[in-house]
Amino acid sequence: MSSLCWSGDALVDPVGGAVRYHLDGTVFDPHVRFAYRFDRAVMSPDGRFSVLYESLGTTGLLLEGTRVVRQLTRDFYQAHVYDYPVALHTLPSGRTLLAHCPESYCVLELEDAATGERLTKRANDPVDIFHSRLQFSPDGRYLSSAGWIWHPVDAVKVFDVARALEVPASLDQDALMDAEDGGIFYLSAAFVARDTLAFVRVDESRDGDTFYLGTYSLAERKVLSEVALEDAAGPLMVVGPEHVVDFHRHPKLLERATGRVVQRWEALDTGLALGSIRHHLPAPPPFAMDPANRRFAVGTADGIQVITLAAQ
Repeated sequence: MSSLCWSGDALVDPVGGAVRYHLDGTVFDPHVRFAYRFDRAVMSPDGRFSVLYESLGTTGLLLEGTRVVRQLTRDFYQAHVYDYPVALHTLPSGRTLLAHCPESYCVLELEDAATGERLTKRANDPVDIFHSRLQFSPDGRYLSSAGWIWHPVDAVKVFDVARALEVPASLDQDALMDAEDGGIFYLSAAFVARDTLAFVRVDESRDGDTFYLGTYSLAERKVLSEVALEDAAGPLMVVGPEHVVDFHRHPKLLERATGRVVQRWEALDTGLALGSIRHHLPAPPPFAMDPANRRFAVGTADGIQVITLAAQ
């Protein structure tokens, strides 16, 4: 397999030709192939649209099912260094939003996926940030960008989607990360219930890096809590109110209140990435998160391993 996305109770490999793997072991292959070096994909919550993309390249492809809707692109500048910024979300109205950076690395746009209509046209000056690893909150209220700025330094920004559609210039402001550090040195983030965000922050020093797991309030615009971690941490999946799964090297279940590692899956390789800059690292195996159902899936040499976490 080349990529993994959850679609209901099935796993789909959009890059590999929309092959669908059901949890009962059955497989459906529509026998569609795309003759390009795409290596990752995202899928809309309703499963209607997907985007295939070259994670350290400039090219993407928007699909409706297996039908090509249109080609996508991003700014060439430093594109070989960091993850392609793209996300999809289906609104209650049925419209699917496409978030990406089609013209400039620092200009985030929202489009109607079906029609290509640009919904956030503006002419103001943007904040200088390399947007990456875009993520909509489950309800579509927020959009986060876990990217970087020069020197380079990792940074997370969060935007109010409804306000962005009404006032597009709000995508070029510091938005909802107004804490003292402004989201600087935040490696990754994942949405929690209501208006909160779980994040990983790194404190760099000559004596070594210290990693912290924290919670940020988007409503109060401040850090609510932060605890030191035993190990380095990267991509996150929130599991209920008390835990997250960190996917740096292998999945680890972490207790949010203490940072304690509750469980490890050391046999599952999920890559070495910490932040969005990963040109110096080997490509990670495909893995997919499903926080709503407390599960994740990892592609292995023997197939797909699905881990479902019991409710606490």
